[in-house]
Amino acid sequence: MYRQHSFSCPLRATAADAGYPARADVHVRIWLNGVAFDYRAAATAIHNVILDWQRKRWCAIEIIEHTLEDMLPETRLPNERLFIGP
Repeated sequence: MYRQHSFSCPLRATAADAGYPARADVHVRIWLNGVAFDYRAAATAIHNVILDWQRKRWCAIEIIEHTLEDMLPETRLPNERLFIGP
């Protein structure tokens, strides 16, 4: 049985809301139709992607912790700036 969860959250969050420095990059893995896509993205952008994902779950998302800065994927999240906001 599917449960509807209600929550309140801002439409877009700032880096402070996400609890990360504004320029901190993280490793995110997005699973879509059984295929994994690894990206580097700003922590704020990932926070906002997850907020969007909570409204409609269209993929699986993993945050890869304990990744060294020089070991992050070179490819940035497509349209990352749209999730960062103004």
